[in-house]
Amino acid sequence: MVTTIGGMEQLSTRARMPVRSSLELEAFREFPYAMLVLDGRGRIICRNREAARLIQARGLTEGDLSCCTLFGCRRPETVLAAACLSELALAHDGALPEMRVDIATPEGPSAMWIAAGRIGTAGAGAERIGVHLRPGLPNDRRERTGRQKGTEPRLRIATLGKTVVESAEGELDGAWLEQRTGQVFKYLVAARHRSVAVDEIGESIWPGADYAIGASVRYYVHALRRKLEPQRGLREQSAFIAAGYGSYRLNLEHVVVDADEFEAHLTAGLACVERDPKRAAAQIERALAIYRGDFLAELPYAEWTMLERHRLHELACAGLSRLAEIRMELRLIDGAARSLERLATLQPYDEDVHRRLMEIDIMRGRRSDAVRRYASLRSRLRRTFGHDPAFTPADLAHPRPFSSGPRARA
Repeated sequence: MVTTIGGMEQLSTRARMPVRSSLELEAFREFPYAMLVLDGRGRIICRNREAARLIQARGLTEGDLSCCTLFGCRRPETVLAAACLSELALAHDGALPEMRVDIATPEGPSAMWIAAGRIGTAGAGAERIGVHLRPGLPNDRRERTGRQKGTEPRLRIATLGKTVVESAEGELDGAWLEQRTGQVFKYLVAARHRSVAVDEIGESIWPGADYAIGASVRYYVHALRRKLEPQRGLREQSAFIAAGYGSYRLNLEHVVVDADEFEAHLTAGLACVERDPKRAAAQIERALAIYRGDFLAELPYAEWTMLERHRLHELACAGLSRLAEIRMELRLIDGAARSLERLATLQPYDEDVHRRLMEIDIMRGRRSDAVRRYASLRSRLRRTFGHDPAFTPADLAHPRPFSSGPRARA
């Protein structure tokens, strides 16, 4: 039935509902951004065409469809580190402020802005949550995420190789990392397991500075906090840089450092070599994947970086040595060679490591490679120390029982 009001045609309720329902379904299905409906447990119960494409790109199966598997809820380095999206939406009055997350895909992380809110009636089994996703840029750090109720701020710092700092909003890159603010930040990272006095920071980074260096350090810490937490209130406590009486420290409750992850995985692997070699190898491989270079490699001559750099370097060498040994015991010859090749790069003057590589070359019938390695090692030792290796190519014809050296302690 059609009713005319003021010259405009309107459908009666009975006639209008099917048309509107069809239109709403079509709009939902064809909307250019991903839209989802979750149940009270966060499981995805309805999705439009764009959301289905996104889920397919993520490689999820029907049994995996939840907000946690898609958005990485409770993953430490994300804005949802301390809570589940569906729990936040159900506990929040109205829609949650739009937040940025990185959704993992086979091609790498895909930046997404997410808005969510409760759309169902409160009651057991009746809750529904609507979620709207739209693409963002990987480095999009607009101040729209905010700290959600039940979440905690997170900072992730890559120190092994090039230093990279990431917050929940994206990478905090720029010239500041090479300037004095960045130097103070890196010092706190190097001394991350203790509080450091203001004077220690100043004297270590700028030795011989005048008596006013303490005031300069405080200024740079203030600038650092503003860089890391641009939304922090004037008197609000910093989540990342804690202050003590005349000292500062990195708050590791909210900061993840790749060097600590590397050490944790490597220690776990070395601890179970005897009882479970395969598990040990998996843990060591996971650790070595994190070790992409020397600690704070962009500061090769800063004395205050050297102790930690050397310690982590030695840990990496111990892991590679043990991994090569495990692979040889499992008769994974090519894998053992790859471990030793990387170890030889980290220890270019270690004759035993290079000899092991040459012995593996001969085991694999690659005598020419062994000869080339020997010539390169001899040239390096002569140029640096003025002597030849303690073995000759003829000695390689009688390989020793494989052992990667003294057992590294966990």
